[in-house]
Amino acid sequence: MSLKLHHLNASRSQRLVWLMEELGVQYDVVHYQRDAETRLAPADLLDIHPMGKSPLLEHDGVIIAETGAIAEYLLAKFDGDHKLHPSHDDASFHRYLEWVHAAEGAPFLPFLFAVYTTGYGHQGGLLDQKMEAERDKAGHFIESHLSQNAYFAGDQFTAADCLMGFNVAGALGTGKLGPASAKWLERVSQRPAYQKMLEIGI
Repeated sequence: MSLKLHHLNASRSQRLVWLMEELGVQYDVVHYQRDAETRLAPADLLDIHPMGKSPLLEHDGVIIAETGAIAEYLLAKFDGDHKLHPSHDDASFHRYLEWVHAAEGAPFLPFLFAVYTTGYGHQGGLLDQKMEAERDKAGHFIESHLSQNAYFAGDQFTAADCLMGFNVAGALGTGKLGPASAKWLERVSQRPAYQKMLEIGI
């Protein structure tokens, strides 16, 4: 067995470093740096996958793209005891599944849009103003959920927390999230696997 993560700095790839540390699997990391001027991924990633994006996971000669797909693959392969993802008949399964996909879905996209508009000097335009309302809504959704639940899937820490960590950390800087979200991030950031993620590089 060989696991290799192609990891780009300042990217969602860090969530998978955290997840693999929580799983306790052996893996290697290949580091890539964004272009200092364009902030884009290096062309080297195009040699591995047609989209040229990170993260990419190699496992025994198989290449897997997309953060959520990689997470589901890792859990299916290495979490047979369901320590980090509830079984389909568990009462928390629906909530877990929703937040795993929210990490790349509707609550995340308005914040990602702001990264691009700010990066290219287009913040404040009509579309960005409309996205501001979506950011408010997403922030309220996340904050409300964490004010009622210890973790994203409920009472237990799961892979959904690993995937949502990048989102919460980024959104806290926008002022769209409140004390419940900050408290959640403070709590999960004390986990050894989270600390290891920081050592490996974000």
